[in-house]
Amino acid sequence: MSAICTHRVDEADTGAPGQAAQRPAARPELLTVDVWDTLLRRRCHPDGVKLHVARHLLLRWGDRLDPVCRDSWILLRLRQQAERQIGETRQGEGFDDEYGHVEVYRRWLELAGFDAGPASPPGEALLHELERVEIEQEKHVSYTDPAIGGTLRQLAARRVLFLSDFYLPAAAVRELLGHHGLDEIVSEGLVSCDVGYNKRSGRLFRHVRERSGVPADAHWHIGDNPWSDIRAAREAGIHALHFQPDEEHRRRLAREADFHDRQAALRRAVASLSARPLAAGTVREDFHRLGRECSLLLVGFVLMTMERAVSERVEALYFFTREGEFFLDIYRRLAEADVLGFAPPAATLLHVSRLATFAGSLRTLSADELMRLWNQYSVQSLQALLKSLALEPSEWADAATRHGLDLVSPIQYPWQDPRVRAFLDDPEARARIESHLSVRRDELRAYLASAGLGDDGGPVGIVDIGWRGTIQDNLAYVLPRRKILGSYLGLNRFLNTQPDNVRKSAYGPNVNESDALRTLLDDVAPIEMLCNSPHGSVEGYAATADGMQTLRRVDAEENQVHEDCVRHFQAGVLDAVPYWADFLRAHAFSSAELRPLAMETWHRIVREPPPFLAEAFFRLKHNEVFGVGGFHDKRRRIGIGEVMLAVVSRERRGRLQGYLLESGWTPGLLRCPDVPRHVRAALRLVLFAQKSRRWLVSR
Repeated sequence: MSAICTHRVDEADTGAPGQAAQRPAARPELLTVDVWDTLLRRRCHPDGVKLHVARHLLLRWGDRLDPVCRDSWILLRLRQQAERQIGETRQGEGFDDEYGHVEVYRRWLELAGFDAGPASPPGEALLHELERVEIEQEKHVSYTDPAIGGTLRQLAARRVLFLSDFYLPAAAVRELLGHHGLDEIVSEGLVSCDVGYNKRSGRLFRHVRERSGVPADAHWHIGDNPWSDIRAAREAGIHALHFQPDEEHRRRLAREADFHDRQAALRRAVASLSARPLAAGTVREDFHRLGRECSLLLVGFVLMTMERAVSERVEALYFFTREGEFFLDIYRRLAEADVLGFAPPAATLLHVSRLATFAGSLRTLSADELMRLWNQYSVQSLQALLKSLALEPSEWADAATRHGLDLVSPIQYPWQDPRVRAFLDDPEARARIESHLSVRRDELRAYLASAGLGDDGGPVGIVDIGWRGTIQDNLAYVLPRRKILGSYLGLNRFLNTQPDNVRKSAYGPNVNESDALRTLLDDVAPIEMLCNSPHGSVEGYAATADGMQTLRRVDAEENQVHEDCVRHFQAGVLDAVPYWADFLRAHAFSSAELRPLAMETWHRIVREPPPFLAEAFFRLKHNEVFGVGGFHDKRRRIGIGEVMLAVVSRERRGRLQGYLLESGWTPGLLRCPDVPRHVRAALRLVLFAQKSRRWLVSR
């Protein structure tokens, strides 16, 4: 009997102060048992289940709701309002303030401005859908109280019934109890919504006694609530035992606190995940742990793509190479773990890159059309331009010479340079380039068609890391009739006019909508590294007997850092996905709720990186063929003399600034163990001086 916690509610309940509630001297004729926090417990706050149903309604049917109601928490409040309204109506009819789930759903949909519309499923079908979602979520989050089975067997009542103040009917409660194997102990009972009376008023106890024909002194009740299960039962003349095991009650209070402080709950979840021991044989524990610690950022982003794909009713979802390979793995694992409670759209990998799609997307060969490239690369050699068009520069040396150009000299503002214009207007060169662009366009369209992405059909979703979404723009020009919805980790300011059939959203900063978090985009190269793939960059497509083949360039030096470091980071993230899928499902977290902590994680990666991450980054050889025409070698180091000369020489300051820009990550450079300590100290001094100078000028 140790699981029965009989403590004083007040003196009227127990007699003398501190005296335990009296236990049956003989075997009870009838024992009624509370359901929630007695027979069953939840891994979340009770309203967490309702929040999950609200999220389901929002994702699946949000476009039918009043725009001001398209928020899970607003929907939860509206449901609570519907419950109060119906309860007040029942009280006016002489019953207790009870309500059934179906009538609540109907009133709830009315309050949320649900528009059935001609294409909506029948009303009853939607109500049944919400019912199944709620019952399945209750199954997902509930578990049997560890002590209740033994406690009931000790009481050895002749008949046991469940008795609950609940809005789901007795049939649903029986289903839940059966799901947990409790139907062998208690298989029948009553629920307040079925009869209109509840335990709080004591009328449900009297109703049970009258219905069963059992006298009051032969009826015992056990439950956790001091009022509904103890005092109200005793006032109805029934013996009552207070069931409140200390450890389970502590967990319940913690879950209730978590529900009301969601950000604190997330921080505790991150700490709990980080404290878990690593699997035996983990090679790079530092990167694996970093992956776990950063997993919320990437899981939150991929969850956003999943939510958008559902709510936008996309026909298909495509993840772009290279980073999309990693994101797709997260997506599939979240889907497999049933993070939403239903299957999201199927997703596949689309083998694309700027290099593979740009030439085929050009509608004409003109300076105006090439501005889509030059707006980003305003200083560019002819060689870099030709490589960006997937042309071999060595084949164009004679044509370049005819117009006073060489292949390697940087050209500032190429669109204004008369030599470049003459080169593009050269009849022979133009014919060859236009023929090449036509072939690239046909190959790109053929590949997209082989991936199920033709120009006709409903909206499709695409997922990429960012930062301006130019690959999405390229596809939009090739598929002008197809609406393409993009989901990105972050979006910098668009430099080009956006195609009409494109819409883009970002999980993190989106400078096109707000400057908030803009500084996170100052150093995106380490984020790219951590999300990269070892399978190379797509350079084009070729028709074969087996269909369209993807041509990829794999560089062994570029992949070395992935093999040594990045794959262990990604393994840490993937290791955390089941943990997050269960946590997010159980507590009905949306991707938006994860975002504040996710952005803190992003900030720590790029601004306060661990030295081992910086060390890995500055071993990179990064593919920049598109736009730049080659690879950036992050391994180049700067000497202390070059740094110190920047203090007194404008020219040297320009060189230093160029080095820092090419390095791609100044905060990482300042924490990289491979950079000598005195060089890092000198860099900090110079950067501080530059910052101070700018501040003084601004004054």
